[in-house]
Amino acid sequence: MVKTGLVLGGGGLVGMGYHAGVLKALDESGLDPCSSDIFVGTSAGAIMAAYLTTGWTPRQLYDLAHGRHLSGSSGPEAYEEEVRAIFDPLTNHRGERVRRLLGGAFATVAARGVWRRVAGDRMPPRSLRRAFPSGMYSTSATRSRLWRELPESWPDAALYIPTVDLYSGARTVFGSPDAPQASLPEAVLASTSIPGVFPPVRIGDRWYVDGGVTSATSLDLATAAGCERIICVAPLSYQKENERLSLADRSALKAVLVRSQFARCLKKEVVEARARGIEVLVVSPLMAELAVHGANSMRPYDRAVVIESARRNTLRMLEAS
Repeated sequence: MVKTGLVLGGGGLVGMGYHAGVLKALDESGLDPCSSDIFVGTSAGAIMAAYLTTGWTPRQLYDLAHGRHLSGSSGPEAYEEEVRAIFDPLTNHRGERVRRLLGGAFATVAARGVWRRVAGDRMPPRSLRRAFPSGMYSTSATRSRLWRELPESWPDAALYIPTVDLYSGARTVFGSPDAPQASLPEAVLASTSIPGVFPPVRIGDRWYVDGGVTSATSLDLATAAGCERIICVAPLSYQKENERLSLADRSALKAVLVRSQFARCLKKEVVEARARGIEVLVVSPLMAELAVHGANSMRPYDRAVVIESARRNTLRMLEAS
């Protein structure tokens, strides 16, 4: 049998809706996502991959994204409340906000390896970390939900969740043999902790942040795992097709600019995989969808439009291939 890898990339709240539509389309087309041999989930994709490997079906994730599942919000007001809980400010005090902004700026730079190049393996002094904490919003609501809906132990399926060690900038892949011990909810929370936006997650004696800092998909992990076929869902990339954006399509143009770096990184990973003879199918938004997706993937969004356009366009792409 062909060894198949399912790679689910980052994409924030909007990306989770996009994932839900794509996974439903794959399932409808007979490409059961749950039957994959290897699962790689980064940031928002870490949540989706963790759910898929612990008993949730694409249909359930589809209903959850639409607000029709018992675990999700059931209407516009409930959905808005759910989003507000995700963005619960850690402080309303001006001085504290400034200190957190400075700490967040430092975390963003440190996660890219700058601190390690300057200070080696030393961590910043505890007094400095306390004076300038990172993260503007609490992860309490997300943490509670993950611990409520996911098991503490890892699934039997091969699941890889990339994160980044905050103070070294090195990628740490939880679920791999050489990774530190961590519960599944902890690893998922770490992979979704955007530096500067949410606090880093402490696992053992190290601190970890969003795996998307190094790659929005980490498709190379599926390549290294010996997959012969890879299905990659990349909400933060885009497909050009034959469409052209006019200067009037400002929201779509901003979305393209935000996604350009992610798209280049993904293209490099895909080229390397195909050079090894691996069949790679990439599913990402069409340019026509970007106006709805927007440049800010962490904002509230029109769930039905994003989910259904993802499902419809994925079905169309699969039928044409």
